[in-house]
Amino acid sequence: MLFEVLFWGSFGVLFYVFFGNLFVVSIIACFRQRPVQKHDWTPSVSVIICAFNEQKHIRQKLSNCDALDYPKDRLELIVVSDGSTDDTDKILKAIKHPGLHITRMTEQKGKTECQNLATTMARNEILFFTDATVLHPPDALKCLVRNLSDPSVGCVTGKPIFKQDIGAISQGLNKREKYEFYLREKLGRVASLFGAQDCIYAIPRALYRPVRADLDSGFVGPLQLLERGYRTVYEPEAIALVDRQAPNLKDEFLRRSRIALRGMRGLIYMWRLMNPYKHGFISISLISTRLLRWLTPIFLMAILTSNVFLLESVFYRIAFALQLAFYVTALIGFLFARKDYHLIFPLYVPLYFCVMACSAMVGLLRLSRGETGQVWSTRR
Repeated sequence: MLFEVLFWGSFGVLFYVFFGNLFVVSIIACFRQRPVQKHDWTPSVSVIICAFNEQKHIRQKLSNCDALDYPKDRLELIVVSDGSTDDTDKILKAIKHPGLHITRMTEQKGKTECQNLATTMARNEILFFTDATVLHPPDALKCLVRNLSDPSVGCVTGKPIFKQDIGAISQGLNKREKYEFYLREKLGRVASLFGAQDCIYAIPRALYRPVRADLDSGFVGPLQLLERGYRTVYEPEAIALVDRQAPNLKDEFLRRSRIALRGMRGLIYMWRLMNPYKHGFISISLISTRLLRWLTPIFLMAILTSNVFLLESVFYRIAFALQLAFYVTALIGFLFARKDYHLIFPLYVPLYFCVMACSAMVGLLRLSRGETGQVWSTRR
């Protein structure tokens, strides 16, 4: 009886996390919506760029900022070099730009600390956070800030587009992004997003509060705003083209494990929002889309382990065989992917799912060891 409860309880949680929650949010969105009252306006904007060893991108990034379709007298550019050890600082010093403000960290302290510093330098109404590796179409900033004309909106985030190839990880990432963007759109209509894409989001300067340096500002910042009654919304027309190599197994694994680590740390810090008696739907959605998803490997192990003790039943023997088949399929996909073979849907989906689950497990282990993931060097 105990193992059956464990089996079905864990299976039920995972089914709800990946399918049930999406269905519930979609149904609610049909009956309860909070449309954003968008208006075209041009408040003054401080563009904030935190850069670590970005000698390859920094010139192009600043040129891209100049190319934004936005009044130049309403823009200022703030670049914080996070203890860069390449020629980033030298390049920045050589750039003559009337609206450019540059400062340098004496040592690498992480993106959140750099953003906190940059906001103390900002003079304009809106803080626009972007990355050195990101390029925006000319209308991206206007698309973002029109959402901030709604007084209920405290943060607006855009749509990142990553380079992809025909590899298994890119294919799996593509399917995951379609799922995420759909869920994000529905959540934004019903209530609020739980975090922002850290390469493209904007917050009114009057609402910004510094985030602790060892936490993820793109996740914790919007949650702090949510606690104060302001929502985060998604603007799909605000695009961020990320100049980063197409993901491979190693890079995606490391990236997802850091996301899980930073995300769980943020949830622990913002535990008050996970009280359904106080925050209702917001709390339940946060638990469903963040906490339970990052705990996926725990539930998967519980299903497999409990199944071992239920093999006397034909049904559970079939269930056990199906689980083994799924993991063997993922392993085959892994072996083929390492040889750069093009994978079909039945191979790359189990592979990507297992990569996400294993990376989440590593993130949880790193969390238990007290790691913060505060500094990070993206592979170029």
